[in-house]
Amino acid sequence: MSETEGTSKGKRERSARYPGSPLGDVVELCRFLDARGLDGLSANDIGAALGYKNIRTSAVSSRLSAARQFGLLVLNESSYTLTPLAKAIVHPTDLAELPALYRQALVVSPLYADLLRRFDGKKMPDAAVLANLLYHHHEITSRAKESAADVFLESLRFAGAIDEEGIVRPGPNMSEAPPVVVERPVTNPTIPTDGAIVRIDLRLWGPDQGKVVRLRAPESMSEASFERLVQALRLHVRIEEHQTPERGIL
Repeated sequence: MSETEGTSKGKRERSARYPGSPLGDVVELCRFLDARGLDGLSANDIGAALGYKNIRTSAVSSRLSAARQFGLLVLNESSYTLTPLAKAIVHPTDLAELPALYRQALVVSPLYADLLRRFDGKKMPDAAVLANLLYHHHEITSRAKESAADVFLESLRFAGAIDEEGIVRPGPNMSEAPPVVVERPVTNPTIPTDGAIVRIDLRLWGPDQGKVVRLRAPESMSEASFERLVQALRLHVRIEEHQTPERGIL
């Protein structure tokens, strides 16, 4: 979810993207979509099934947006589809694995992944301090910061990523190589292309943990164009060789 607000100069301030609904509400939405056979349908169909005449109401749009940010829904043209992670949560083979799946959904959100890395093993500040941190360091507007902080804390509690003493414990998923998040949104008329745009978010791991590769590309391209893309990456991205300890010789 992003938000705009007026300023004293009459300009509108836009917030950075953040989940507008807590993870628990989004999980319930996914269960609802699966149970009602709404997987793969449009926002209008989902909103109507939820009892809303206007899908732009925040109750619908914020949950759909948050579900995408948590990696539980993918928007393909006008259809919202449950991801493999969402299906694993909705149809678990072992209930004991659910907390780990919830934490995996948390770190799909770049904002949440950054916050969890920052506070891993530390005491989470109260909501007011967290809201100010979001304002100063994550480009969340003053109007949105308190709601964003509350949703983050509620999502952590739902996923069991914070203990009774307020210590953040995201679990082993934070150190594992996360999956690539791929979305195929509606064709953007402002970007010249013959097809849908693919957005790929790849959070790196190992020596590059904390770095993110974000790519927007046409859904299809020729082999020659793909080779030019690889060449462009090699031209603009410096490749660092990380030395590995040598084994002793017996």
